[in-house]
Amino acid sequence: MKPVTVRAVAIACGLMPFLALWVVTSEMIWESGNSTVLALFYHVTVVLLVLSLLNLLIGRYRPGWMLSPGELMTIYVMLSVAGTMCAADFLQSLIPSIAFPIYHANPQNRWEERILQYLPEWAILTDRDAAASLALGNSSVYDIGILSAWAKPVLFWTFFILAMTVGLICLNNLFRKQWVEREHLAFPIIQIPLSIVMGLPKLLSSKVFWVGAGIAGSIDILNGFNHFFPNLPMIPIVEAFSLKDYLVERPWKSVSYTTLNLYPFAIGLAFFLPAEITFSCLLFFFLYKLELVGCSLFGARNLPGIPFTREQSSGGFLGLGLLALWSARNYLGQVGKTILGRPGGLDESTEPMRYRTAFAGLVASAVLLIGSGICMGASLSVMIPFFLIFFLYCLAFARLRAELGPPIHDLSYAGPEVVLHDVCGSRSLSETNLATFSLFNWFTRSNRAPFSGHSMEGYKSAQLTNTSARSMMVAIFIAAVVGLFSAGWAMLHTFYIHGYSGRTVGDTFSSEAWWRMAGWIVYPEWGDVPASITLAIALVFTLLLGYMRWTFTWFALHPAGYAMSMSWSMEKLWACLAIAWLAKVVITRYGGAEVYRAAIPFFVGLVLGEFIVGSAWSLVGWVLQTRVYHFLA
Repeated sequence: MKPVTVRAVAIACGLMPFLALWVVTSEMIWESGNSTVLALFYHVTVVLLVLSLLNLLIGRYRPGWMLSPGELMTIYVMLSVAGTMCAADFLQSLIPSIAFPIYHANPQNRWEERILQYLPEWAILTDRDAAASLALGNSSVYDIGILSAWAKPVLFWTFFILAMTVGLICLNNLFRKQWVEREHLAFPIIQIPLSIVMGLPKLLSSKVFWVGAGIAGSIDILNGFNHFFPNLPMIPIVEAFSLKDYLVERPWKSVSYTTLNLYPFAIGLAFFLPAEITFSCLLFFFLYKLELVGCSLFGARNLPGIPFTREQSSGGFLGLGLLALWSARNYLGQVGKTILGRPGGLDESTEPMRYRTAFAGLVASAVLLIGSGICMGASLSVMIPFFLIFFLYCLAFARLRAELGPPIHDLSYAGPEVVLHDVCGSRSLSETNLATFSLFNWFTRSNRAPFSGHSMEGYKSAQLTNTSARSMMVAIFIAAVVGLFSAGWAMLHTFYIHGYSGRTVGDTFSSEAWWRMAGWIVYPEWGDVPASITLAIALVFTLLLGYMRWTFTWFALHPAGYAMSMSWSMEKLWACLAIAWLAKVVITRYGGAEVYRAAIPFFVGLVLGEFIVGSAWSLVGWVLQTRVYHFLA
């Protein structure tokens, strides 16, 4: 096994500040890109493509200087891991969120007594001037007063994030051998980067690839110019068709918001999903729509919470986490024997770290995270289930990416705090518990860029490129640290220039947790029994689907299809999944393996064509300081 090279790490670390600034500017300021809501970050993919092209050029004149496939994949993994730090559901949400309470508090909303008194001063920004400048811009983060105001919250949250990062790395290490070497999971998301790194010359010589790239790129070029010159024609891919003008009466009106989106990149990525997985997602999505129609037909749609969409999703993903544990039970038993030094254990010589070290690191991380919550004022009895649910979610998303690889995945507004609030109610939870939930909202709100999933893909990349898993783990940790500081700098630098207030994304990320907390305190509720029962039923149903899938070979439905069926991502992508599923079924049934392999470059072209042109428009918006067309509106 080859170790990760210093030059690969140096190149990746050198690119991180630039990419963080690009992501923050395009996603939060000009709202002209959503790279970090995708399973495959397009800004990282395009950089990998550029590096690979430069690598081929260098190879013509200085073959000894060329980067190996292992080095290129190391750079990709590190940039992806760093991308999770500046993602929409991570630091983009944290920084404005901890500055918003002091900025928005006034005598009318009485946040001083309702919210601020329950927040520890070292976890939020307490300087009103610094908070106002962050929201409104026209300032500089390099002012000594602003820097001193951020000192305490930056130190605390850096410690918190690093503790979380170590825990998730240790969790991945406990499952690496089972998923990568024993089950040989496909990790579909990294198939595009691998095709760039290991087969770029063949890809570039394929006419089919250029057809796919030309179709996707031409659509985005045309639509991009239409954004500036509305008189020019455009090809609608976002909301290409809507049902709202056709379904205007009950009960069908309950699904009238359904739209048809035709994203070329999503069709390309979905082509690599197993057909039965795609079918499961589509089937459960349409059953969910029928559920909405049924609720409207029988008059239940107006009852509070019906049909408990987020609770069904929560139960589904908790079930996926438990199924990941159950499917690896024999392996985990061997890991346990290795940790205890008993016979029947595993050979851990090729593991990134010893199992005993990984388990101890996971426990230490959990203790630190739980302890942080207690220091904020939360109770031990609340923090233990909170982080147990959090780690189950992380395991579920890592497994989802490793086995299925959907183009987008999310679990929006259904984090551990929502589960506990449904079960206990705000009347049974202290104000400090509710405040801690609100302070943790930034990493539980949607789960679209999970560190656990991106870092686990690093181990699969290491296996496929004959790179040492241990050195890849070190590279992942370095990427997390450098990516964290790069993202933090990029956001503070950008926000103090442009401000986040008055922008859709900034206003949402900064305020949503605090308005929710104010509602919890002003209108306290008991636990929601119907919602809790629904969550339990969804959990049991997901486990039943998993049991059926393992027991009967003919049972094709996958439990992940149910867990994902009610998500924001399925609303966006259902039509793309249907097209990709139909294309794959037709090609494999009537063309066989040979035609399937010949068609792969076309679908890779769909992805790269849209990513390249979409990235170009995003960079144009950054340079011109204006909004531009982006393909995932």
